[in-house]
Amino acid sequence: MSLSIRGLFAAALAVVLTIFAARAHAQALPSLDTRTWRPSTDPNAGLVVEPAVTPGAGVLSFGAYSHYAYRPLTLRRTGTDDVALRPLEHVLGLDAVANVGIGSRFALGLAVPLVLYQDGSRPLPPTVSQVDKVPSSAIGDLAVTMKGSLIRNEGGGFGLAALGNVTFPTGSRESFAGEGAMTATARMLAEYTLLVATAQASLGYKLRTDHRTWPAAEVGGYRFGDELPWSFGVALKPGVFGVDPGNRQRWELGFHGWLPAGPVGPFGAGDRGSAALSPVMLAVSNRIELGRYRDAFILAGIEIGLSDAVGVPGFRGVIGIGWAPRDHDMDHDGIKDDIDGCPEIPEDKDGFEDADGCPEIDNDDDGILDREDACPNVKGVPSKDPKRNGCPLDDADGDGVADAVDACPKEKGVATNDPKTNGCPASDQDNDGIPDILDKCPTQPEDKDGFQDEDGCPDPDNDGDGITDRDDACPNQAGEPSSDPAKNGCPNTDRDGDTYENDVDKCPDIAEVFNGVDDDDGCPDEGGKLLVTIDDKRAVRLATPLKITGDQTGADVDPSSIPTLRALALELNRHRDWTLAIGVRPGPGDATKAQLDALARSFAVVRVLSSFSRRDGVAESIAWDAVKNRPQAETGVAFLVLAPSTPAPAPTATPAPAPAPKP
Repeated sequence: MSLSIRGLFAAALAVVLTIFAARAHAQALPSLDTRTWRPSTDPNAGLVVEPAVTPGAGVLSFGAYSHYAYRPLTLRRTGTDDVALRPLEHVLGLDAVANVGIGSRFALGLAVPLVLYQDGSRPLPPTVSQVDKVPSSAIGDLAVTMKGSLIRNEGGGFGLAALGNVTFPTGSRESFAGEGAMTATARMLAEYTLLVATAQASLGYKLRTDHRTWPAAEVGGYRFGDELPWSFGVALKPGVFGVDPGNRQRWELGFHGWLPAGPVGPFGAGDRGSAALSPVMLAVSNRIELGRYRDAFILAGIEIGLSDAVGVPGFRGVIGIGWAPRDHDMDHDGIKDDIDGCPEIPEDKDGFEDADGCPEIDNDDDGILDREDACPNVKGVPSKDPKRNGCPLDDADGDGVADAVDACPKEKGVATNDPKTNGCPASDQDNDGIPDILDKCPTQPEDKDGFQDEDGCPDPDNDGDGITDRDDACPNQAGEPSSDPAKNGCPNTDRDGDTYENDVDKCPDIAEVFNGVDDDDGCPDEGGKLLVTIDDKRAVRLATPLKITGDQTGADVDPSSIPTLRALALELNRHRDWTLAIGVRPGPGDATKAQLDALARSFAVVRVLSSFSRRDGVAESIAWDAVKNRPQAETGVAFLVLAPSTPAPAPTATPAPAPAPKP
């Protein structure tokens, strides 16, 4: 036996002998630490789940855990379950802990519990407490913890550890914050970790030096003695669900408590029996690592009582912070934790995505684990032959048909149900690359324009708008004809025909009423006077004469007349069989020049109207003599509506539709 083991054995023996000796000096009244929960000194622990491995040689950590408990101590009357008194109603505490790793398998810890504030029932009977009211603050029993990792499971799998805890009677007897004598607890902890999930259980024995009873006449004969502490919990790294990309959190759900071991046994019936001395708690917590290297952490959790045993609160909330510097490559895979996607699971270093820090158990994603896959980086099929399991079938011509069933193993072909032609090249009469057996139009080559190219049939008009794809500027969107090659076959960008494009028209499906009231927003408005009217004889009248400037060297419509031309274009868009002829009166002077200047000004009007309409032939120039007798010829500009020899349509100067509300 080595010197270190002998020393540990001697120390443990001395502690046990001291505890048994102390039983001779037990207090006259029970002095109990009524808390059902103490924080672990291990910096990687949650409320219940504690790792089986130790932090590492020389790793020093510190933590502080604040907690609030509601009604943590309730005593009941003799012979009933009625509440006799609640010595403690509210308790706010703080535990300061420290831990240091000793070698690779041992750790030593220290815990100092403090009661910051508490209150409860008063007065307290003398058989329960020597004071009529619990002190509002106190110190608890100092605790020294020990852990030995028997089976280390840093990379996952099964782990086993032995844990010890010794408390010293530094706590206040009157505050229910201390045992009044030394105690010792030993536990065995077993866990199993699979990737990001851990299941854990522990069982132990707590040795008390004070076996006393609160008298039955007061509160019903509670006998406190040795205990069997137990716990069970599961922990999960939520990054697997995508909610924690940095993999910094650990969620935990656990149960813990104890059973009496003596003088009342686990299922004893003396006095109140074991139920009153068997706490059961449910705990939920989340531990979050902080900082670039995750050397700090915060732990938050709650627990609720599931039994009415002494020391079980209705509710306890816990929040703790700690500093735990550690190896910055926790899984020892050579990838620092701050860039390691799986900092607690070592990379498998198999040459496949080794930089992310996460092991890939099936590199080629063929459903066969790499450890059983003879071709781990090439997708394959299962095989009873270990040398072929996970490898692709032999396919010399690469056509996807295994050589074993390929009738033409050296010629790339297609799969068929006929064993005689399976894997053989198929005929392709139209040479469009689609075998006849798959070609819906085997004698017409596919046009390969990105639209339904897999059926083998050409699609001369993809969008079915009547404009062949070779002339269609928008071959995959149904549209309208246009003389502009850039717009031919494209969707109408002015659905209501009021000359405003849909993307700037505030009412794209309701035409503007050009009446001088907000004519630039595309929405109809009440009031004003119509800028253009056309009667049942197709006589065009304008509210304001057009202003046209320039001559044959360059003529333009004055901006003030643009709304009027928009109103004219709206009427022409409504009557698609109309063409508007525009004549301008020549000016004085040289007759030839005057005629050319007049035509240039009429062309300016035609140009503007054409830009406001999507169809060809919407307007044209005409000689002044053809329109000089038309209405409003006295203004110098007159119009003639050219239409098929059909009855004239209804007058267009009808009342405007009810205006739509502006957005």
